[in-house]
Parts: sequence; structure tokens; C-alpha cells
Amino acid sequence: MEVREGEPPQSWTYKKVGRTLEKNDGVEQSDAPRPRLMVLTSDKGWPCSWNRKGVEFTRDCYVNCEVERVWQIVKKDLTAWFNSNGKAGSSPKRRVLIGTPGIGNSMAAGSYLLYQLLHYDVEKLQMVVSFVGGVKA
Repeated sequence: MEVREGEPPQSWTYKKVGRTLEKNDGVEQSDAPRPRLMVLTSDKGWPCSWNRKGVEFTRDCYVNCEVERVWQIVKKDLTAWFNSNGKAGSSPKRRVLIGTPGIGNSMAAGSYLLYQLLHYDVEKLQMVVSFVGGVKA
């Protein structure tokens, strides 16, 4: 593993299934370690860990294919919304992220979404608000 600035090349592809995307992976061994696209590190920790009493802030966010897939879905929605040219009734889609406690993908997805949205084109997306467990980020 090595540290580099910038965005890494994506090591997987997605296929459209119905209204969403799925990893186009063929057959994988379930016990094989999952590849990580990147690890985002924050000295201040990630918002999802700020209100956990007695627990040190989570400083690392592991971005794997499931987490990246969430961003791809949101990015597709944003692109469609911004390309609608202000048509009547045009608004971003509402999405719900459901996670399994203890795995860490929900925390990573929320943190990665916040990261990506904060780095999105400021001319198009001028404000981002994040709420995590009653704490504004």
C-alpha cells in the first residue's frame, strides 16, 4: 500500500440493474479481502464519531466498492437534477441508506458522501449540510 495525492484509478466497474447500479464482479470468493479504492483520513475525525461518548474519533474512512457505488448513485442523481435546467417540479431524488451496525460501510458511505459533496462543483452545489445522530457537521 502506498500514499498518493489525488484520486486513484477505479479497480471495478458497475452495471445498471433496474434503477440502480451493482458492482460488475462476476464471482468473488467471500473470504477474500475486499479491495479498497482509498482511505480518507481526517485529523478532526469524521462527523459520525463526534457524539460517541468514551470513544475516540474515527479518523479513517475506508472507501470500498459498496461505498463508491453509493456516491455513483448520488452523483448520477445530481447530474440529472442539474441538467434539468430548472424544469417545474425538478428536485433531487430522496435516497435512504440502510446499513448493518458494526460493519462500518454506512459510516464510510456517509463520510465519503460528505467528502465528495464538499468537493463537488461549487457553481452547481453551493451548500452542503450534513446531520449525523443529532450533530450538525
